[in-house]
Amino acid sequence: MNKKDESDLLEMEREDEINLLDYWRVIRKRWKIIAWIFGVSVITAGVISLLMSPIYRAKTTLLPLESSGSQLSAAMRNLGSLPFVGGMVPSIGRASADKLVAVLQSRTVAEDVIRALDLIKVLFEEDRDEPPTIQDAVRSLTEAAKITDDKKGLISVSVEYKDPGIAADIANQYTIALQRFLNENALSGEKRNRIFIENQLKKAKEELREAEEAMKVFQTSKKIIAMDAQTEAAIKALADLRAQVTAREVQLGVMKHFSTPSNPDVLRIKDELRELKKQLSMLETRGSNPETNALPRLSEAPTIGLEYVRLKRKVLTEEKVFELMTQQYEIAKIDEAKEDITFQVIDRAIPPEKRVKPKRKLNVMLSGIVSLFVGVFLVFFLEYLGNLKETENKSGKESP
Repeated sequence: MNKKDESDLLEMEREDEINLLDYWRVIRKRWKIIAWIFGVSVITAGVISLLMSPIYRAKTTLLPLESSGSQLSAAMRNLGSLPFVGGMVPSIGRASADKLVAVLQSRTVAEDVIRALDLIKVLFEEDRDEPPTIQDAVRSLTEAAKITDDKKGLISVSVEYKDPGIAADIANQYTIALQRFLNENALSGEKRNRIFIENQLKKAKEELREAEEAMKVFQTSKKIIAMDAQTEAAIKALADLRAQVTAREVQLGVMKHFSTPSNPDVLRIKDELRELKKQLSMLETRGSNPETNALPRLSEAPTIGLEYVRLKRKVLTEEKVFELMTQQYEIAKIDEAKEDITFQVIDRAIPPEKRVKPKRKLNVMLSGIVSLFVGVFLVFFLEYLGNLKETENKSGKESP
């Protein structure tokens, strides 16, 4: 580096030092302006923060639940002589976190919360020109309540209000309104199954009553009390087979709610049903074992005996079907009751002790920082105006 370059570098450093000193002189010259702006801003921010109503935040936390396997499916695998294909009834998934959040953010749930807590009187002052409507209350509530879900799958309902007790009550009421909405509006898979099986149970009960009444009338008129062992065995075999046919038909009815006709499981059940009906037809005409004739041919029984056999078979069949439907109905009710619980409250909201707004220290600090920038800018602007005026005066004196 030659002497000229060194000289230029020293000159630039000297100019930078001069510029910084000039800036400092300007600030020092008018420091009172900066101090005045700073003091007024800080005091104003502090006073406003003190006058503002404190806002409290109450929060309740929910955990969405997933359903386990349906008890109805398990029961179908363990019915012994009336087998179902295990797992044919699907496990109905619980509402996901996104769906629960959407429900919590809905107008329906907000209106439920407002009516339950009579919030119109709470959210609005009495000296309004016009009485507030439910829509006004919904808008005000949705601004105060924040529904969020985190990456861990938890849902938070946060409510900010000037009264900590009311904030906690609103947050907790959201969970009650959510549960009520799900119970009243969600027609779940388990509920559809329960309704279907309930109708089948009513039908089976009525058919059993009619069969028993017909049997009673026949026995009374014909004076028949019992039958031989072989005939009774044949009737029981037919009753078991008929019950299996009915069970398969009920299963197909349940599967229609969640499967298409081309579903492999549906096709398999239909094949099994056709085979069972074929066996039933053979047993009704020839007996369950035509090669050995272990059971008598029902068609060869005397006329009165044949009628008795048919009535007895009808009663036994309806008894087994009614027993099956009763078991399934009780299990379906349990599954439906369990499905009502689609979330669990992890933390109920409690009245908070510390306010979240206004943040007085933060407000004062931000006000002070902003006022310093404004004050410095104003000082340099005034200095610029002063220099400009001085330059104009000098130019005026130098001109002839």
